[in-house]
Amino acid sequence: MAGGELIKKGKGIGHVLLTLLTAFLVAMGMHVFVYPGHFAPSGVDGIATMLQSLTGVNAGLFIVLLNLPLLITAWFILKRRYVIYTLVYTVSLSVFLFLLEAVGFYQFVPETDHILPAVFGGVAQGLTGIMLRIGSSSGGVDIMGSMIQKKMPHMNVERIISLISVLIVGVSFFVYGNLNSVLLSVVEIFVCERVTAMILRSSRNAVKFEVVASDVEALKSGILQDLGHGATVLSGKGLYSKQEKGILFCVVNHRQIPAFLKLLEKHPDAFVYYVDVMGVRGRFDRE
Repeated sequence: MAGGELIKKGKGIGHVLLTLLTAFLVAMGMHVFVYPGHFAPSGVDGIATMLQSLTGVNAGLFIVLLNLPLLITAWFILKRRYVIYTLVYTVSLSVFLFLLEAVGFYQFVPETDHILPAVFGGVAQGLTGIMLRIGSSSGGVDIMGSMIQKKMPHMNVERIISLISVLIVGVSFFVYGNLNSVLLSVVEIFVCERVTAMILRSSRNAVKFEVVASDVEALKSGILQDLGHGATVLSGKGLYSKQEKGILFCVVNHRQIPAFLKLLEKHPDAFVYYVDVMGVRGRFDRE
């Protein structure tokens, strides 16, 4: 087996293990903190949690049923690797939730400080940022966000996801029948977003990449087709080598950081750095 294939296979195994670990930790957070706390987390997991509260059926079943049509749709729109890893995560999360219930695993029931389940539930839920880091997702609204990003890369996907989360929180009031559950959901979502942002190493709406390479034209198809973005190219010269270089500037959504870095792996001679953008005005897709 060639060295490149061996490294690729090793990465694949590592990503599968990370996916399983993430699913287990999120399942622990939901079972130990969220369910006994009687509030809904963000996304599809929140819908599944509310359905469990209403029917008594384990949320793991609803997580699979709710994600299945999204995964089938994503199969024809997004990369197969993305869909496969997301499917592995979804099924694993469901299995772990059933197992934790079957063995009667410990659940944290607060006596005084009721905010703790929301905080630690949010920390566990925020670990789904690991899935974004490896170029996948935790399913649900992340799949919808990725499909929207694929078709309309200039749209603010985070705003759409936030709106869906707000709607889920609003519905939770009618499920649990009290304002306390709504407030706990808000805390959980806030903590979840902060943890995810830390994992992605960016909490901004956009990131600017600057790439110096001998042949920036070779990056063109990947940026235009895979990322759905344009870029600006300038000419430069190495201070020491005196060689002609191309300097490429590209602003992307922070969810596309893993995809951009993966694109650059094919160009080992490229030098790149990327920084958070304080704000973006106007279009930053194909220009």
